[in-house]
Amino acid sequence: MELGPVELLAVTVPDGRPDALVLDELEALVAAGSVRIVDAVLATRNTGADLALIELADAEGWDRLVGLIGHLEGLLATDDVDELVSALGPGQMALLLVLENTWLRPLLAAVRHTGGEVLDETAITDLVVQEIADNVPDEEENR
Repeated sequence: MELGPVELLAVTVPDGRPDALVLDELEALVAAGSVRIVDAVLATRNTGADLALIELADAEGWDRLVGLIGHLEGLLATDDVDELVSALGPGQMALLLVLENTWLRPLLAAVRHTGGEVLDETAITDLVVQEIADNVPDEEENR
């Protein structure tokens, strides 16, 4: 099976509970075939700054997201978790998602089928893209 590139995404969970709007969006992305959630875990930092990881299946209220996960083991390493949640403050919780960009599968397969190869893949965070867009002169080509 061809696989698409995988992104690691960490988002804070303000109330420590899943938000219906976020879950709706994840369900829509999975249903549309845009992404596949291959792993997810919760991270919390206690007041002593210690980090704890909680499997979603063991966390109350996360069943809806658990049902969307199609596991692909070994993609979420401890070093990745530490880096992703380095800004997580004491008493905060984060949801870490491993998302396969399934929408890229056909393009990557076509490139490889024609003898091409993917030289590199880099994700640029939405905040950086927005900052650049906000600071680039308003020209038709930037819309």
